[in-house]
Amino acid sequence: MKQRSALALLFIFGCATGGVAAQLVVPPVRAGTSPTRWEYQCLRARNGEVTAAANQNGAAGWELVSVAPAHQDHEWGNNYETDAFLLCAKRALP
Repeated sequence: MKQRSALALLFIFGCATGGVAAQLVVPPVRAGTSPTRWEYQCLRARNGEVTAAANQNGAAGWELVSVAPAHQDHEWGNNYETDAFLLCAKRALP
């Protein structure tokens, strides 16, 4: 009797989680459509020019995806000062 109860509970639990798990799965690309193709651009901007460079690229349709330090100067006391950044952006190909 205990095995049947445990099996019934396990079955109910599996049914309940199966419906939730199906919603978490990424759907495959639909037949007849192609995935978005991207072009990428990375540029170097000095510390005071980062915002202007990002705005200029955004106006041209580029979406900023990452920013990383491009150059750091060592100062006294183990401090680093970043004076240039690498901005990488993408936009969909037509």
